[in-house]
Amino acid sequence: MKTRDRKIRAVAFACLAMLAAVRAVAAELPETVTMQQLLDITRERSPRYAALQQRIEAAGAEIVEAGVLPNPRLSYGRFDLLTRTNTMYDGNVQQQVILEVPVLIAGQRGMRLEAAEKKADAAAADIAADFAGLIYDEWALFVKQLANRQRIAVLDETARYVEHLSGIVSGRLQAGSASRYDLLRIDIEAKNVETRRQTLRNDLSASAAELSILLGLSDWRPEARGELSSLNVPTDINALWADAEASHPDIEAARRGEIAAEADVARAKRERWPTPTFQVGSVFTDSPYGNTSFAGVSVDLPIFDRGQGAIARANAAKHAARLQHDLALARTRGALERAVEMLARRRETRADFERNVIAKLPDLQEMGESSYRLGKGSLLELLDASRSRTETRLTRLDLMQAEIEAELDVLRASGLLIRRFENDPVRMN
Repeated sequence: MKTRDRKIRAVAFACLAMLAAVRAVAAELPETVTMQQLLDITRERSPRYAALQQRIEAAGAEIVEAGVLPNPRLSYGRFDLLTRTNTMYDGNVQQQVILEVPVLIAGQRGMRLEAAEKKADAAAADIAADFAGLIYDEWALFVKQLANRQRIAVLDETARYVEHLSGIVSGRLQAGSASRYDLLRIDIEAKNVETRRQTLRNDLSASAAELSILLGLSDWRPEARGELSSLNVPTDINALWADAEASHPDIEAARRGEIAAEADVARAKRERWPTPTFQVGSVFTDSPYGNTSFAGVSVDLPIFDRGQGAIARANAAKHAARLQHDLALARTRGALERAVEMLARRRETRADFERNVIAKLPDLQEMGESSYRLGKGSLLELLDASRSRTETRLTRLDLMQAEIEAELDVLRASGLLIRRFENDPVRMN
């Protein structure tokens, strides 16, 4: 019981130490970040990314293991006369020492190394694909934060306008041209706007928490910094598909997986050759002393087991890897076509909305307020105009967010998500 308690305490202390280390790292991170800074923090500080990179170490260990030569074996034996007459030698004891050395004469070690290196390349490609998925999720949350911050800004402006209307209504109430009902309606409208602002603030906090959990930095609450604007992603399907075939992480991972499977087939074929063991040793007696050298060789006879099972498994894995490669190509092509089509539609929808709706907002506000001041319109009409203006601006933000998310889908489907950071400054920074 005492031993178990000590182990439990040790594990608890280790967990507390790890938690303290994570909190210390989180305390050093900035409160607001651009997308480029978020990418750098992911690579340098994120436990999630560190866990991905650890898989490279495992693949490197397999390379080390593949390059190790088989151990020699030293054996010792002793013969003691038990009964009757010794017909072989005069003494009563015969001893022998034999050293056995396996020799990989068929080049198995080289093929093992090559297969392990190809597997390491495939593991690196898998990590790159997982990292691209991680960055996509981060960028989506980043865009969501930017959009919510601008929604809050719209509602802040609406709250100020409602307060301005409240002053107008109060003035008209004192002049006897408005009722207390109008003042109550204005108060309800102000509280409604404040509730919506608080809801968006809660969503903003939740997305920050999701981002920290995604990175494995639980005590960090990053706030997105930047402007919500289009990334200007091209929609040329042929050019995008050429990029995808050349550098898409999923396609590259499937391609390297197929290469690794082919190398494993070659290794299995080479492994079917038996490994001879060369033996040298000495046999000596004690009385009278005599010493005899010994040399020999032993080898398995591949009569029944000729490596058929290992070769069959390697061929099956190769076939599966080829199918996986074909599937990755087809799936990526389909995802790219869908993403490009959706992006074109969302761009067109936003452009039509800005051209036909947003351009008329200033006239709506001015006409509604002038009508109310002159007594030609009611407060309900004025509030309805205010709501329409607010909802229209929020709808525009919804359309912008949807368009940027469609651009992210195109970048991911074409394999250009990470390259966008490396070759072209991100506009949202």
